[in-house]
Amino acid sequence: MSCFSIAIIGAGWTGCHLALELAKAGHRITLFDKGNEILSGVSGHFGIRLHRGPHYPRSRQTRENCHASFSKFSKAYPDLVVGLDESIYAHGASDALGQPSKLSSSAFRSICYETAECCEVDPQTACMTDVTAAFELEEPCVVIGPRLRTDLNERLTSSSVDLRIACEITSLRSENGHINLSTSTGNSVYFDKVVNASGYQSLLPLVLQEHQPLHAEVYYQVCLGLTYFDSSPSAKPISKIVMDGWYPCLMPMITDDEQPQRRYLITHGSYTIMGSCNKPDKAEALLQSLTDDYIHSHVRIPTETEMARFWPGFTDRFNYVGWKGVVQAKLKTRSEFRSAVTFEHDGIIYVFPGKISNIFDAYDETQALLTGTGCVESDSIRYPTSGVLALASSELKERLMAGEANTGNLRSES
Repeated sequence: MSCFSIAIIGAGWTGCHLALELAKAGHRITLFDKGNEILSGVSGHFGIRLHRGPHYPRSRQTRENCHASFSKFSKAYPDLVVGLDESIYAHGASDALGQPSKLSSSAFRSICYETAECCEVDPQTACMTDVTAAFELEEPCVVIGPRLRTDLNERLTSSSVDLRIACEITSLRSENGHINLSTSTGNSVYFDKVVNASGYQSLLPLVLQEHQPLHAEVYYQVCLGLTYFDSSPSAKPISKIVMDGWYPCLMPMITDDEQPQRRYLITHGSYTIMGSCNKPDKAEALLQSLTDDYIHSHVRIPTETEMARFWPGFTDRFNYVGWKGVVQAKLKTRSEFRSAVTFEHDGIIYVFPGKISNIFDAYDETQALLTGTGCVESDSIRYPTSGVLALASSELKERLMAGEANTGNLRSES
């Protein structure tokens, strides 16, 4: 196989993993990020579960991708995967709007048991109320923050990846079979290939913005997480999530080797999603406009009320610390599909973000696009015939019905 000089734009989990694997394959890799450190976005700041699948009960393709990649991630990054004392998925009786869960209890049970390690538990044993069923899935978390950055920085250095942080790519253009990158430092650099792993938020050509080559509408969501301190921690961290609708989720934020872990993040299907915009800059402006007072009255209070409804011991055990927010690109689909999608347009490879374990799909499909093996061209883009975009096409094309509850419709604005 030919070896290329490859620029990767964006040093989140996807960008870092692609850099490591492509360097291992013999390519010369330069990894750019506009931030002052790697993993400066959601990859390095929000609590991350290594998903088993049940968090996406209506997207079979997302669940299958989670199942296929779970063991790969645990094997590739064992020091970054942390087992939990308990990892509970509960089926809620009614959500924050008083609506029943989107799936029946029996349907959700079947989805949980797609994971071999699943075990149904008594909700009382899990200290949960207002739920019809609860399941332990042995779903671990992935470390974030300084501990994660230290590990991946060491890996990048040992792999001879040329890492350039605080260096924003301002433009791309093709010249004589190569791609010229202009940087915020005033330099121009040429590469054989470029991978845009910026979270689908920068350097997007007009054709990708105005059309829907991925079959589904792209939107940019302002997502918040409320941070808490556990005043009575168990020996190992815990995770609790209620499904399927406008429900809360609690997960650990493991940033160091401290034992026991005390930092947690809470999200809510309705309250911590601030807006759904058609452009990333609009979403970023909305995020920057949020105030502590607004978060307290409109997000924190209702979220804590919901947490206490499902877990009465929450209020006495957890103390509020603050909040954080990010802008995330998502695809508006009826199934709430959340896998990464990799494709090429006009010589540039793009990775639309998904779940953390999708980094393996992104690498396999990037390799296929680099070699031209088993790829098809359609609607101005090129993608692998055995890749996620091809396999998930029916899900991606399925449109929402009028009035259907979906996170893509939450606080939508043009």
